[in-house]
Amino acid sequence: MDDRRDYFRIKDRLAVEARIITDDEFLQLENPIRYNPTQIIDKAYDMRFVKESMSNDEREKSQIFAYLQMIDKKLDMLVDILCKPQKDELYHSSYAEVEISGNGIKFISDLAIQGGDYIELRVVIPRFPYPKITALGQVLRSEDYTMNDTEYCMVVAHFVVINEEDRDLLISYIFMKDRERLRLKKELRGGE
Repeated sequence: MDDRRDYFRIKDRLAVEARIITDDEFLQLENPIRYNPTQIIDKAYDMRFVKESMSNDEREKSQIFAYLQMIDKKLDMLVDILCKPQKDELYHSSYAEVEISGNGIKFISDLAIQGGDYIELRVVIPRFPYPKITALGQVLRSEDYTMNDTEYCMVVAHFVVINEEDRDLLISYIFMKDRERLRLKKELRGGE
């Protein structure tokens, strides 16, 4: 994340899953990630047509099916959160302080990631319904360091592929967190 930023960034504690991917995996994942947003519904009236599901209209049936698939995805995510295995062999997970923007992320990983590597990232936004945003990134910089006799990497990655709706969701979260920070700062100053 350099001095010429296109997006505002914040520091926050987030759950981040990462894995190194090959060029072939990048090509396989590029279109599914770019064109399939994390689907969330945050307004009750968005589900209004589910009550009217007793229709023979194929368009309505396909919409209902899409919502059921989304509900299934959310239930799977809840099961993942509640029943997380001890060690996911594919992804390396961390819950730590990150710097994140709509353009990239800086995070700590126990995975040996090198500059120039392509990585698949999953970032959980800690607001209901806890969407997990998936992006493909390229590592701009990786610095090794040791803490408590454990090797870590400080990774700075640029989002190469991210769905634009997911980026908008991420940016909305970033602005919301910054508003919270400013409000708290104002309240603390007002208390002096």
